Amino acid sequence: MKLLADWQHNGPLLALWPYRNDVWRGNARPVQQQMLSMLAAIAPHYPVCLGVHPPQVHSALAQIPTDLEWFPVAYDDAWVRDVAPLYLTAKRHGVGQATGPLYANAGQFNGWQGVNLAHARDQRFARELASRQRIVYRQLELVFEGGMLTHDGGGTAVIHGRSLQARNPGKRLAEMARLLTQKLGLQRVICLQNALGADETGGHVDNQLQFVADDAIVFSTSASDPLWNDEVSALQQQAWASDYRWIELPAAQQLREPITIYQDVVRHSGALVRGARPLLLSYANLVRLPNALVVPQFGVSEDAEATSKLRQAFPELRIIAVNVTEFVRGGGGPHCLTALLPKPLTNLL
Repeated sequence: MKLLADWQHNGPLLALWPYRNDVWRGNARPVQQQMLSMLAAIAPHYPVCLGVHPPQVHSALAQIPTDLEWFPVAYDDAWVRDVAPLYLTAKRHGVGQATGPLYANAGQFNGWQGVNLAHARDQRFARELASRQRIVYRQLELVFEGGMLTHDGGGTAVIHGRSLQARNPGKRLAEMARLLTQKLGLQRVICLQNALGADETGGHVDNQLQFVADDAIVFSTSASDPLWNDEVSALQQQAWASDYRWIELPAAQQLREPITIYQDVVRHSGALVRGARPLLLSYANLVRLPNALVVPQFGVSEDAEATSKLRQAFPELRIIAVNVTEFVRGGGGPHCLTALLPKPLTNLL
């Protein structure tokens, strides 16, 4: 069994239509338009598709272009990376090609442990998606989110140990790492212990570092989080790290905006109050497609530096720069809001 990396998938990039008025400002209209802009930028270079929560189909169809593939599917919020399955295959041949039976694995989901209490549909999302894809589904006996994991497609993975322990109190980290090794066909699991202070999930790997090829890792440091800076420096000194190129992107930043930006976001005890925390701007929260990199842009001076570094490091890939300001206002980035599928949409439509 082998866990497939994003660049080893053969299907489209999946996003979900944002709609919650207790997460997104402007009744979600600004983030909806930004989502459509991102998909439009990607579509000429790689297939994309959109899942739409059934009660939102009518309003979504009034906005989405007619050539954008979409399908109805139930979910609570648009953070598909955390609730979509992880896909495994029994055999591989060639670069990026998978053959043999596919398997879909996913952990339990608890709304990032209190960040959002309305997550019953999200708990069922991975199983439902796998069923519609006609892929065998297997449940991980852990609370686990896709943003906790990054891996090289060859058996080496980095997980966020701090989040994993917080989501699964009473379980030992070493035991959980062994379980992930067994269930996901991994050979080596490295656990992070320091999170970025502005990460409202409590610690997701994709805000700090990501494998973006079988021989490359991108990462961001942070002026606000010296413990993470020390940890990533120590990681690079470990024996396994010499197998990879380490590409340092501009440092992650914290940004505070006027609370008035979020004045129309519905507030209640079941959802994190928007605007109460600084925003996390991290270039590590990018998307690796088989033929491209989707790079977040925050409207700051470091945007050009990030895209330039990635063009230089990956001349074989198209660099697609996308504005993600509305994404971070909801608590994440383009990696959090997308997931790669292992085969075409045939069974979803």
